[in-house]
Amino acid sequence: MVEHNVYEPIPGAGTALQLFREHGKRVKFITNNSVRPFAIYQEQFLALGVDVEEADIVHPARSIVRYLRAQRFEGLIYCLGTENFKATLRQAGFELLDGPSQPLPESFHQILATVHDEAPVRAVIVDIDFNVNYPKLMRAERYLKRCADCLLIAGASDKTIHVRDGCEIIGPGGFLGMLEQAVGRRAVLLGKPGYHLRASVVQEYGLQQPSRTLLIGDMLEQDMEFGSICGFQKLLVLSGGATKAQMLQASNSPQAPDYYAESLGDFIELFDKINV
Repeated sequence: MVEHNVYEPIPGAGTALQLFREHGKRVKFITNNSVRPFAIYQEQFLALGVDVEEADIVHPARSIVRYLRAQRFEGLIYCLGTENFKATLRQAGFELLDGPSQPLPESFHQILATVHDEAPVRAVIVDIDFNVNYPKLMRAERYLKRCADCLLIAGASDKTIHVRDGCEIIGPGGFLGMLEQAVGRRAVLLGKPGYHLRASVVQEYGLQQPSRTLLIGDMLEQDMEFGSICGFQKLLVLSGGATKAQMLQASNSPQAPDYYAESLGDFIELFDKINV
């Protein structure tokens, strides 16, 4: 469910979320953004008048921790991600390598000497990394090719990130795609629209009848397709990363919503009509 863009809250979102809860609905939040720590999410929701617990928010770093624990994973992890993302994994007890972040000489000989080490890496994890670079991708490739059992796990796979109206930027999905193509295998995807994320969400929240869950989101590929994978009902809000024209083009595909609205704030009027 979406209540913010990168810069500001969606008008009416806080009131709508409160109304959901007042009408007996369980409200959970699934995001591909592990950049923010939980304290920031909690602060933003409190500003909207909504109190949340850490278990109410699903983001890739948290989902990856659950997956690794379920796999009884032990070993060294090479990670491309933000400092907050990596901190979540370290706080869960996992050992991480990262970098190189410093500029390197423009020499294949010297770069390969840096990225081709003998570290016993057992998993490569890729998420949003604002400082991703060519040597990091080469280093990840070497670990994955050297060991066939080395896991490839991804968080956010968005090809573009909607920042605000008229502004979209390249997302981590392009870099993940390069790495998948280089090593010839697909990542275990634990951000939307990943199948493995579906299993985690359904199990964690005890969704015995997924069709009674309404997923509200503003992206076709990440949100609506994830809703289809989960068997949820899907509502697209047009206040974020998808337009009505794009929605119509997605008809008869897993990215097609069941319903759409201009904004999450439209629920305020809907609840008013219900209560008449």
